[in-house]
Amino acid sequence: MMENKSEYNREAGSQSQCAAPEGAEAVLWKTIESHPFIGASIVNTDGYFVCANDRAKIMYLGTANVEVAGRRMGEVVSEDWAKERIELMKELEREDKNGFLRHIRRGRSLLVTYSKIPTPEGQPTRYLVLIGECGDENLKIGPEYKIMKTGLVNLGPLSSLTKREIEVLALIAKGMTTDEIAKQLNRSPKTIEAHRSSLARKLGVKNRVQLAEFAMKASLDPHHADLKRIPDKSN
Repeated sequence: MMENKSEYNREAGSQSQCAAPEGAEAVLWKTIESHPFIGASIVNTDGYFVCANDRAKIMYLGTANVEVAGRRMGEVVSEDWAKERIELMKELEREDKNGFLRHIRRGRSLLVTYSKIPTPEGQPTRYLVLIGECGDENLKIGPEYKIMKTGLVNLGPLSSLTKREIEVLALIAKGMTTDEIAKQLNRSPKTIEAHRSSLARKLGVKNRVQLAEFAMKASLDPHHADLKRIPDKSN
């Protein structure tokens, strides 16, 4: 069955949990705490959550009913994810830049920005993390943002697919025919059709259009097949 986007809004009415930001940080947080479609969190370079609004928690964890304030990112999401994000923030801190990252979480393409914000004296540097959904691969990013890369992927409903099936699905979404996919992947058309049939069975769909919808939600690309997969964590 196709995933309904309303899943992301199902629990948006609950209160976000926050470790009481102060001063300018509190004013900033107040404007985005209840934002209906932008996920927002405040994290620090030691790898801890300070705040996360409901939208961010639903986007990353599938539920707003999780306490994250004061918890380690690795405890909430995954250790690999936390380690990579901490390294990215420290790189931004050294270069005094804002950061931009596109990645897949729960089978959806997310655009993420990291912006340094006022931090209480003596504490690890804090970043405001804003998260949105976007399938536009040609989105223009200004020079004030450092474009960062991730080596991780969370495929959500696509997690049962093999590496080859991810490649085939991504190429189907690009509008390629069976013969074109076979040529690009150096496989026979019969093999590609077998992969397509397996994809349809695993994802519970009947045709190429429905398969492409799954891939487009994730802005899936063949290179995603080579990224390290991180599973969802029980919180």
